[in-house]
Amino acid sequence: MTPDWNRLLSDSSYRHSMGLQRIDAASFWSPWDATGRLLRERERWLHTEPHLFRACLDGHDDSREEALAWMQGFATHPEPDWLVLQGTMYEEPKLVAGEVVFPSSWSLPSKLGLPMSAIHQPVPGLEESLGAGIATFLQKLQPGVCFGRENWGLSADDALNHHPAVKGSDLGPQATLETTWVRLEHQFFSRLEKTGAILFGIRVSCHRLDAVTRDPGTRLGMHRSLATMPDAVASYKGLLSCRPALLTLLAEPAQA
Repeated sequence: MTPDWNRLLSDSSYRHSMGLQRIDAASFWSPWDATGRLLRERERWLHTEPHLFRACLDGHDDSREEALAWMQGFATHPEPDWLVLQGTMYEEPKLVAGEVVFPSSWSLPSKLGLPMSAIHQPVPGLEESLGAGIATFLQKLQPGVCFGRENWGLSADDALNHHPAVKGSDLGPQATLETTWVRLEHQFFSRLEKTGAILFGIRVSCHRLDAVTRDPGTRLGMHRSLATMPDAVASYKGLLSCRPALLTLLAEPAQA
């Protein structure tokens, strides 16, 4: 799937945005990688350290099994990461099960049992700006209705697994457009029919920043997003030390 960079990186100031769109479930859950490399890497991590990437709260096997059966209707071995959230009309959905092999610097077991607001709490400004909207959206979500959104960050490599236990490279003051990657999360939301649980899917794709910003409009959008990103958000995303260098480079015309 080719990202719509002009939509994701429009020439506007940085802000938290839900950016939800109706999508077809098959477009998200059907295989994207014909080589099988993605599934092999996924299975390697699950085989060697399953406790880091797979978890389920006691009493929620039914939600987990329904989610697995639903995903396997599109692919016997699903490629995306997935989470199951369970709540009631009077209770905020909490994370009860999942399999997250390619996280963006967080750990599934450490979030298990937490409500969505607590999961979002470390992200500066997110709960204040979008918390109420997210809660309303999840409460109204209906079975068979599927939504998607994207969330981007920057990284120093194109590794999919950014679990805190897996030491990776950090972006620093010497970052260049050629050595920086846009880490794009493609997200999926729908409600399961039998248990009423919410299924949240995550796919990660990595794109070199110099390639993404060859288009002048996208380049301008990335520059403006970084320039207007609050320091607290830039710090959370690990971008404070690399931001000055990237802003200088993005201000220059793209190379042909």
